[in-house]
Amino acid sequence: MWSCLLLFGIFLPYTAQGLESFDPWSSDNKICQPSMKTCSFELHSDSAMTMFYKQLYRVVATEDGILQKYDEPDDKFEPEQIITADGYPKLVYVFNQTLPGPVLHVYQDQKISVRIFNDFSTESLSVHFHGIRQVGTPGSDGVGRVTQLSILPGSSFLHEFTAFDEGTYWYHSHVKSQTSMGLVGAFIVHPKTKPQQTYKEFTVVLQDWQHFYTGEQHQMLVQSGQFYPNDLESLISSGTIDYYQAVDNSRAAEALVTSILVNGRGQYLDSRNNENSTNSPLERLIVQESDSQYRIRLINGGSTFSLVFSIDEHQLQVIASDGVPFAQPVIADHLIIGLGERYDVLVNITTKSNQSSWWIRVKTMDKNNNRRWHARAILQVGNNPQTRPTTLARTCSPQKPCYTLNCPFTQYGSDPNTICLTMHNMTTDPAHVDQELIADSTKVTIKHLLSLTVVGPTEHESGYEAINYLNMAFPRSDQPILNNPKLAREQLPCSDYILEGSEIKRQKCYHNIVAEYNDIVEFFIVNFDSDQHPIHLHGSFFHVLDQGFALLNKTTGLFLANNPDVECDEDDMKCVCNNCKTTTRLVKDTTIVPSGGYLRIRFRANNPGLWMLHCHTEPHLDRGMALMIHVAEDRLVPAPHSTGSQTKIHNQLWLFLSTLLLLTVLRQHI
Repeated sequence: MWSCLLLFGIFLPYTAQGLESFDPWSSDNKICQPSMKTCSFELHSDSAMTMFYKQLYRVVATEDGILQKYDEPDDKFEPEQIITADGYPKLVYVFNQTLPGPVLHVYQDQKISVRIFNDFSTESLSVHFHGIRQVGTPGSDGVGRVTQLSILPGSSFLHEFTAFDEGTYWYHSHVKSQTSMGLVGAFIVHPKTKPQQTYKEFTVVLQDWQHFYTGEQHQMLVQSGQFYPNDLESLISSGTIDYYQAVDNSRAAEALVTSILVNGRGQYLDSRNNENSTNSPLERLIVQESDSQYRIRLINGGSTFSLVFSIDEHQLQVIASDGVPFAQPVIADHLIIGLGERYDVLVNITTKSNQSSWWIRVKTMDKNNNRRWHARAILQVGNNPQTRPTTLARTCSPQKPCYTLNCPFTQYGSDPNTICLTMHNMTTDPAHVDQELIADSTKVTIKHLLSLTVVGPTEHESGYEAINYLNMAFPRSDQPILNNPKLAREQLPCSDYILEGSEIKRQKCYHNIVAEYNDIVEFFIVNFDSDQHPIHLHGSFFHVLDQGFALLNKTTGLFLANNPDVECDEDDMKCVCNNCKTTTRLVKDTTIVPSGGYLRIRFRANNPGLWMLHCHTEPHLDRGMALMIHVAEDRLVPAPHSTGSQTKIHNQLWLFLSTLLLLTVLRQHI
C-alpha cells in the first residue's frame, strides 16, 4: 500500500505573503518523510485560464498589484487563489491547477510512485522526469510512443522508479508544445540521511512565456516554419515581433516570447501601448532572519531562452549543477541557466546596506536589452506583503568587475567589466567523477560526430532543425517502441547518404544509435548553426571532456568565425578537431552547445533502455533535432500499460465472461 498519498488539489504552493522556505528535515513535513520507503503522488493535468477565479469570472490587478474581481473592486483575492502568469488572460495547461506544478520533495533511495491523470478533453500527454536516470525502469521515462503510449484523455499512467540520485530535478510534458503552455514542476531529491550542514531552501522555476491560446496553435506555427520569421527587416519595421540576438549575435527560437516568469509570476510589458501592460503580483521569497544562509534551487523550465539570474547586493555561491555537487563553490554575480539546466546556489542574507528586501532579476542575453524579456521577484526579510525593494542592479567597473558563470562564449559582448566564466571554471566533486571513463587511455567503443544542423525550406516544405541533417520521426505502432526496438529501426531506417545531387537530402527517419551493455560512448557535438542549442541526455549523466567556442571580435564581442580547431567536410559529414583535449571535470545531463563551437561528452551505456538525446529548445525538438540511443536491447524491461490500455483489456475480459455466463444460463433453460 502507498506509504503517503498526497492529493495536491488542496495543496497551495504560495501564501498571501509569499513563498516560505522549505526545511527538508522539519518534523512538520508530513508529505514525504525520510523514514518512508515509498512516497506516492498524484498529478492531474488540465487546462485553466490565467487571471480568472475558478474559471468563473475575470480578475484584474490594480496599479499596486492587488487582485480584484473585474467589476467589483471590493471583491479581492490573495495571490495564491489566482493563476496570474504575467497578468495577461490566456489558456494555460497546468498540473493540479497551479503554475508551475507542485514541488515534489522526496528522499534518496525511496521508491517513488507518481500517477499522472490526463484530464484534458482532447490532448494526449506524457510526462518526463528530467534528470532522473530511471535505472531499471526505462518504461517510466515519459517519452510518448517510445517508452509508453501517450496518455489519452480520461486515462492515467503510473510512474514507478527509485530516486537514486540526490539533487534538483524537474518534470514536464514531453508532448509537442505543452511545456511552453505551463506543464512543468520541480522534483527535488534530498539526501537519505541528514547532512552535517543543512539549509532552509527555496525552489525557483524560471520560464519564458508566450501568449498562445492552445498547444495545437503553437505546434502548427512551429511545424509551418512561421515560428521563425524569414525576413529580419519585416520584423524590425512591423514592430509586432521582437527580434532576439544574444550579445555574441547568436540566435534563439524566440520570436513570440512575451515575458519571463518566476515561479509562475511576472508582468507583461507592452512597449507599443502601455495601457496593455500589467501590474500582476510578483513572487516573494520570504526569509525570517538576516545574516543567515539559504539554498535556492534554480530550474530553467522554459522552452526558448537561456536566462540570466542575479540578486541585488548578493553574490551567488554556486554549489551544484544538474543535481551533481561541485568540488568547490563558484562565486558569481550572474548565473546563466540554459533550457533544462538546474543550478543550486547559496545566498548569505545580509543587511549591511540597511535593506530588508532586494530585487531578484532575471533577463535574457539579448544584446538589445529588450525590456519585455526582464523579470523581477523579491527577496525579503519578514512577511510584510507591502514591502517593495529600492535596490539597484550592481554597476560593474574595472575595479570591481562582475563575474557571469556558464557563458556560452568567451566574453560578454562589448562589456569589458563583465568577466565570463565557462564550463572550464566548474569542477564536479571527485566522488561523482568516473576517472577511468574520462582517461585518455580509455578505449571508446562508440564514437560519433553529431552535427547540429538546419535543413532549409523548399518551395513546398518548411525547414527544420536536425542532427546530421536527419529529421527525427517515429514509426506508427500500437505499442511503445521499447517493446520492439528492432522493428522501429527497420520500419523507418535512415540513409547513410546526406546529399541528393548537390542538395541536402530531406530525411524523416528513426535516427538511432545502438550500444551494447557497458559500451563507452563518446559524442563530438559540433554546432556551426547560428543558434545556441541546449542538449539533454535521458537515462544517464555524461562527463564533459571539452567545450570549444566561436572566435569573437575582441572589441564588440560579436561572432567572427567558427571555432578554428574544428575542420568539417559537410559533403562527407566528417569533422576533425585538431587541438581537442580533456580540459574539464564536469558531470551534467543538460548543457549549452555554443553557437560556432563544440562539445565533447562521454558516458557508459550501463542503463538498459531507449534514451533520447535532443535539443531542449522546444521548437527545435518538435521539428526533429533528436536521436535515440538504444542501450542493451537484449536486457530491456517491457513498457508498463496506461490505465487506458488496462481498462480496454478489463472491458474485453468482462464482455467475454458476461457472454459466457449468458450462454450458460440460456443452455440451462433450453
